[in-house]
Amino acid sequence: MELRQMRYFVEIVRHGSLSAAAKALHMSQPPLSTTLAALESELGVKLLERTGRGVIPTEAGQLLMERGEQIVRESDQLAAELKRHGMGVLGSLRLVAYMPYVQTVLPRVLAAYRRVAPSVDIQILDLRPEEALAGLEHGTVDVALMTTSNHDLSAQLNRSSVNMHRLGEVELVAVLPPRGTWPKVLSWSALAHHPIFAPPATSRFPGLGNLVLSELAQHSDRRPDIRTVNQHQAVLAQVSAGIGVAVSVHEATGTNVGCPVEIRPLSQGQRTLTLELVWPKQRELPEAVTRFLTLAREELAPRARGRS
Repeated sequence: MELRQMRYFVEIVRHGSLSAAAKALHMSQPPLSTTLAALESELGVKLLERTGRGVIPTEAGQLLMERGEQIVRESDQLAAELKRHGMGVLGSLRLVAYMPYVQTVLPRVLAAYRRVAPSVDIQILDLRPEEALAGLEHGTVDVALMTTSNHDLSAQLNRSSVNMHRLGEVELVAVLPPRGTWPKVLSWSALAHHPIFAPPATSRFPGLGNLVLSELAQHSDRRPDIRTVNQHQAVLAQVSAGIGVAVSVHEATGTNVGCPVEIRPLSQGQRTLTLELVWPKQRELPEAVTRFLTLAREELAPRARGRS
């Protein structure tokens, strides 16, 4: 028994006649009669009784009508959902984004995405760069919003596994305890006089941790006291408590309730990171993901230096 036959039978019972059902199905009556006869022959049971007013289902026909209506309805619902998947307005999106960008650039991208894909389930993941790249390669992550201190090197190191789209530069600043005696600008050499909180350096996707190490080595004669911290909020909490200093994204440091800090421009060396949109190269992406990539490129680029 085919779904098409079941759909025809349901329409015949709903309309009470073959002619009315044929009209609703936009077909002529003879093929409909042939389909009904073939269905009764296949099942070995009479499904309709003919009366002076049309047709009514037999006991077997009533059973088929009850079950068939449900099957046809579920089939239509499934087809509609699959079409929405194909249009990129249904499905899931697994997105890696680090805390500074969750707070700053991401909300407007998600707002734009929600307007065109309101039913997509969005999961925001906080993973280290190596974990994000592994997830992109193994299919557990769809897209990552990451920063690098060296776009060309990161692209070269990961050229076989991911695509990278440069969104622009984000400004870095010194993040300092709120004591009110800091100069107007800070050099890397001045920062080296304090414990410095920084994310770990990474080999596959050089980022802020790598930049801190290289700039301190280049601009300071002191051996820096670098303390590795993964979470942005943990950095702010410790800097706010006067335990050390840090370097971070400008806009993400100035509005943290409960963790007051002072921010100052950096006066030397590299003072920006490149914001990158990263997605897998070796697998076909669902439409929900490609739609997000398109919107993210539109909403986030070009980004002006010093803005987040």
